[in-house]
Amino acid sequence: MVKIQQQKIFVQIFLTLNIFVCCFFNAFPVNRRERRFVIAVHKWEQLALTWRLDSENLNAGDQFVIRNTLHRGFNFWEEASKLLSFKELKHSEKGAHLNIRFLRGNHGDDMPFDGRDGVIGHAFYPPIGELHVDADEQWTLNGHNGTDLLQTLTHEIGHLLGLEHSSDPRAVMYPRKKEHQPGFELSDDDVRAIRFLYN
Repeated sequence: MVKIQQQKIFVQIFLTLNIFVCCFFNAFPVNRRERRFVIAVHKWEQLALTWRLDSENLNAGDQFVIRNTLHRGFNFWEEASKLLSFKELKHSEKGAHLNIRFLRGNHGDDMPFDGRDGVIGHAFYPPIGELHVDADEQWTLNGHNGTDLLQTLTHEIGHLLGLEHSSDPRAVMYPRKKEHQPGFELSDDDVRAIRFLYN
């Protein structure tokens, strides 16, 4: 599902029957032999991007874990692209290209969160650069009793950079949740996609 409102395009994620589905349904290319990924309409013109985690709704411990997880997610895309770089801005600094917020309920973009399960987040493509995550979800880093935070944030960062979904089930940009993967990394399809977009 794509919703365009005042030129803001977002990706909506649902958690249904314990399988999250990113509900932006892009049309996969007719000839998928060469590539399974799909590129969004927009990308960032600059290659050095800044990001900022909003601390609202997060205690100090959560902030520490989420910031470290975001660093890992951005690092995957930085290493894969060979061109992009990401710098975190302090909480007091304004003007980041990419803004990550953990929010609850109705948070002002006509896509309210619904508590645990259901909608877990949505991301806006360039040049908007907003990622909203449901603060009421049960997040995990070890795959037990919750949704994997690293895999989810890495997937959503892909959307923030301009990637749509891949038809390759091994790709982080595949629109379905995978079981927790120790040693998680981007697939070859993800790497080809980000290099194709930022070449």
